[in-house]
Amino acid sequence: MTILQGIIQDGVVRLSLPTDLPNGTEVTVLANSPSKTLGIPDDEWPSDHDAVAQLLARMDRVEPFELTPEEVAEIESWRLRVKQHTLVTQNTVIDGLFE
Repeated sequence: MTILQGIIQDGVVRLSLPTDLPNGTEVTVLANSPSKTLGIPDDEWPSDHDAVAQLLARMDRVEPFELTPEEVAEIESWRLRVKQHTLVTQNTVIDGLFE
């Protein structure tokens, strides 16, 4: 993963520095601005006994998420690759951050 920084101008992302990514490369843009809360906002959690009981009953109906041994091995392999990549590239990512 490459971290690029820029700003939005007229609805288009303008990068602060040029990139060597080829035209047509798909990217995902995550804004640094505050976003909406994930899940239920604090002021919307149920507070009376019946509403809490209904929420707990809905939560109890959720089936447990189980992974196969192959899926566990694939996730562990991915985590190791991400860790190795992070160790190799961490210095380039933080260059100039504290200047």
